[in-house]
Amino acid sequence: MAKYFDLHSHVAWGIDDGMPSREDAASSLKLAKSDGIIGICSTPHFIPGQLDVHIYNEIVTRQLELRDMSPVPIYFGGEVMMNSEFIQNFDLDLYPTLNGSRYMLVEYNVLRDIHSIDFRDDCLYEIKVRGYIPVIAHIERYFHEGLDYSIIDNWVDMGCVLQLNRTSILGVNGKAIQANALELLDNGYCDLICTDTHRASGNRIEKMSDVYSVVSKRIGSENADILFYENPKLLLSNKEILNIEVEKKKKLFGFFRR
Repeated sequence: MAKYFDLHSHVAWGIDDGMPSREDAASSLKLAKSDGIIGICSTPHFIPGQLDVHIYNEIVTRQLELRDMSPVPIYFGGEVMMNSEFIQNFDLDLYPTLNGSRYMLVEYNVLRDIHSIDFRDDCLYEIKVRGYIPVIAHIERYFHEGLDYSIIDNWVDMGCVLQLNRTSILGVNGKAIQANALELLDNGYCDLICTDTHRASGNRIEKMSDVYSVVSKRIGSENADILFYENPKLLLSNKEILNIEVEKKKKLFGFFRR
């Protein structure tokens, strides 16, 4: 059985729109272990403008409870919303990184097309100048009218880590998002694949074997192992991640290298 790390999961219960209950969390962790997941980074939402020390401490306390009950190793992190208050709230020191590394999982509002977010690059720049590396969550979900490689290539040039969601690749979020995800994967614009788990049953669950099978058939098992195992393991250890090599299907020159 292949082994996987999941670095984007709302498996901790009762602190955001993720797991509703401790029982759901326990069920999800059991599923993860049986599926071959050997480590999960708990990444609840951290929303600038709705954060203070009390809320931060509540989240960490719940993550500690999750770790104590889990049959799978639990790492701590968060998914930080890059909204209009992101930069001005940076100095509050309430934005977690993944396992205390220099990698910070961040997201934009998926309901807004990326072109309408005028502060998008300013947020990433602020992360970079402070010595962190942005891990941009579910990049396939921000392009409502098709991918814009001028934006994506700029993210790559800035040194951002690009994450795709399991559910997007499997087509759970609709054909348009699936097309985005598969095109990005085929063209090498992916460093991590994660579950973005929110529930114990249904689609957004703590499972990776199904999407690993799709990805390994599409771009090869060596590349799949980088995305599901090697890169998340390196990231958790605060080390440089690896590049996948795929023959580009959209841009017809050579191999993609970052």
